[in-house]
Amino acid sequence: MFINYWKNLQDEKRLFYIFLLVHLVVWTGVGLIRTIMPTDALEGIYWGSLHDFGTPKHPPLAGWLTYLAYLPFKSDFCIYFMSQAFVIAGFIYIYRLAKYFLDENSAMLSVIILEGCWVYSYITGYYGFNPDVILLFTLPAIAFYFYNCMQENKAEDWFKLGLIVGISFLNKYQTAFFILPMFIWACWFKRDVFKNRFFYFSIILAFVIFLPHILWLFKYDFFPFLYFEGELTSLSWIGHVFAPSLFLIMQISVIAGCFIIFALLKKTFKSPIKPMFENYDKKDVWFLLLLGLGPFVLHMLMGLIEGGNMRPRWGFEFWFLTGIMLFYFFPINITKKEFLFTLKSAYIVMFIIFLALGGLLSIEQNYRSRYPVANVFGDLKAAWAEKYDTPIKYVGGYLEWTLPLTIYGDTHPKTILDTHGYKDPWLDAEDLKKSGAMIVDRTYNSTKLYTRVSCPYLPEDYIIEPVEYKFIVRNFFGMPREYTIHYFIVPPMK
Repeated sequence: MFINYWKNLQDEKRLFYIFLLVHLVVWTGVGLIRTIMPTDALEGIYWGSLHDFGTPKHPPLAGWLTYLAYLPFKSDFCIYFMSQAFVIAGFIYIYRLAKYFLDENSAMLSVIILEGCWVYSYITGYYGFNPDVILLFTLPAIAFYFYNCMQENKAEDWFKLGLIVGISFLNKYQTAFFILPMFIWACWFKRDVFKNRFFYFSIILAFVIFLPHILWLFKYDFFPFLYFEGELTSLSWIGHVFAPSLFLIMQISVIAGCFIIFALLKKTFKSPIKPMFENYDKKDVWFLLLLGLGPFVLHMLMGLIEGGNMRPRWGFEFWFLTGIMLFYFFPINITKKEFLFTLKSAYIVMFIIFLALGGLLSIEQNYRSRYPVANVFGDLKAAWAEKYDTPIKYVGGYLEWTLPLTIYGDTHPKTILDTHGYKDPWLDAEDLKKSGAMIVDRTYNSTKLYTRVSCPYLPEDYIIEPVEYKFIVRNFFGMPREYTIHYFIVPPMK
């Protein structure tokens, strides 16, 4: 049956499916150059292992999925594969949405051209799996079902919309930046939707899915929001200008590849530029503009008001409509020749980014990607064993040092998390005191400080003398780099 289906496909559709498969294989494989997973993935595994409805930074979904993917085989490959599976699922929803606005070939190219948006390649390849990757799937799905609901008003679509919105909020609060433009569009063009019982059913469904996390937030006084407060608080008026300006530059850079591919396509085949908004459906125009640019504008306003450290990747996942908007507002008559040209351009971009990321991961002598966990943890266990005959049960300090020890260490000690001054809901303070801890951090002073933070029961006059420790990180070609860190053993106490 599949063979017959494949044979009956038009050439362009067959090439589109091959492109999706190549993307999946290439960007799953590039992560395997590392010897340990990215910090985001390690955090996710650890958070998921806590089996709770919240984390120090985000709602719980990313942690749950990362933990469940890693649990059966304890394989890094599973995490990288899941990351790209979410990307491909997002591509499919972008394609399905694009068919409402474009012809078949243009709809496929609106996805293929996103290879030039390096959030789908370099970023997911470098950071592995995190809440941003999940948004690359949930946001296109939300847009697709929302458009379906506005056009056809089917109960099934309203159910799917509520389901995916609830899941998206359970993944990351930033979903709200996408929901607000949808609400504005509905108020403008579909006010009758507010009289629709399916609309309220969808809201209730999304709320019910998100409710356990809301209850969790109340239980722990909304302490994850301190993370965002710390990120966004500006100490100077300069931050209110610099933060959104840098954010703008980075957003342009992340989609620049899409514009380059599209510009080459227009120039090569000398396609005339159709006057903007000529004979367009007003509802569709504003659907694309509000959902495509609205989240970015909201982030910019937040930056202007709050200042602080606006992380560029907060906006990256909202650019999935870039290809659709380019082909919709500047249409091209896509023949097989134009299709093949764009596909080849996308493969060239994929190859260039693959060389850049693969080369970086191969030559870098960075503990973030090539941390020799077995050697380091073996030495730390030996230092502990000289004093105590119990295993190391808790590690605290710099997360990028301690999380690999938790995930890859043979005894899997618990990591003491930074909960921004709030009581750690996953830490048994009495058991910590009874078991002791190994504190690992970058400098002598930071190790002393983190020892106090991790073990507040220590007397003020307790002497803390961290030990210097050196280890070697080798890149893919065996070239060494020495790192110096410090550790301190907090003894078990009665």
